[in-house]
Amino acid sequence: MLAFSALLLFAPALFAYVVKLKDGSLVFARSPYTVKGARAIITLENGTVTQIQLDKIDVPGTEKYNRENPGNVIALDTPQEKVFQLPTPVPQSKNPLQDLIRSRREHLGVPTPGPAPSGSGAAPGPDSMQTADPIIQAAFAHVFEGAGIAQYRVTNVRGKTRVIATANTEQAVFNTLSASARAISEAAGRGRTAPVEIVLTTGSGEPAGTFEMSPVQARLLVDRGVTIQDYFVKNVIF
Repeated sequence: MLAFSALLLFAPALFAYVVKLKDGSLVFARSPYTVKGARAIITLENGTVTQIQLDKIDVPGTEKYNRENPGNVIALDTPQEKVFQLPTPVPQSKNPLQDLIRSRREHLGVPTPGPAPSGSGAAPGPDSMQTADPIIQAAFAHVFEGAGIAQYRVTNVRGKTRVIATANTEQAVFNTLSASARAISEAAGRGRTAPVEIVLTTGSGEPAGTFEMSPVQARLLVDRGVTIQDYFVKNVIF
């Protein structure tokens, strides 16, 4: 009984926590988020710490979801015997983003896109890389700074604007795409209407997805005419 009581005492630390966003998506965390200014600081299940705008969180929905969907449970076999059960660990995928694509494509019936265009995502030579349009660069600097995205670069490659950013988690990929949509929309409002190539990589250099986002697609994302998850699945190129 003493051992069981000790397990009960420390059980809350093992509970998973889910943050529900206003667009209906869920962020799986280790523990409840903390608030720092206008941002929510979240420790994801894999230990990565990320942050999102506080006003994007559905606070009542988050509280309701966690009340109705507790993480681990204590199963009572008999009044005399109590067993503390943890869920069976699920093997972690080496490519969670690609797993997400596969599952969502099957759900939506979306065919797998072809290979990336020649040279897409590759490091261009010094002769092909030029300074980006200052209006587009200013739009990305303004939006990315507000979104807390620091590891990125805006360039012009063979006449096309390319944004290269680091995203180590699925949530970071979605955050970067959302911020890019806002930046492209802002630049489009100042007359820059060409598509922007977005190249995402992990900190170790692994590809996390390449996209060519037009101002029309960006405006749909900003206006929530399409979810960022569905945009990712339908348009990602690896």
